[in-house]
Amino acid sequence: MAEASAEGDVPAGIDDVWKVVSDFVGVIALMGVPVESEGEGVGMTRSVAMAGTKITERLEAVDPDTYSTSYSIVSGPIPVTGYLSTIRLTPSGDATTHLTWSGRFEPDGISDADAVKMIEQVYAGGIKGIQKHFAG
Repeated sequence: MAEASAEGDVPAGIDDVWKVVSDFVGVIALMGVPVESEGEGVGMTRSVAMAGTKITERLEAVDPDTYSTSYSIVSGPIPVTGYLSTIRLTPSGDATTHLTWSGRFEPDGISDADAVKMIEQVYAGGIKGIQKHFAG
């Protein structure tokens, strides 16, 4: 099992960041990425358009007590199986929130190093999008 992660500080309080991160569809939409959803709450799916293809993900958990959400990949072009990702927030001062985005998966047809690099680039891009949203 391979693991990937990225982290960064968001210039906003944890409750404000949580409102964005806990919105399974909205967190993607705020980055300007086309997204469709089906269902509500844990078990719902979102389909995200990426580079001419579509990836479908399922919301697996939302825990407001620990400020964390987890999701899996249902289908799509990313060459991994058994993918489970978690976004976790921790306070980092009055007006800053630390965001950690991590995942575990089995590479499928590519090396562990290439899969980790690919996933970490996705996470880093997502974190930058959230940071930009709060930077105004």
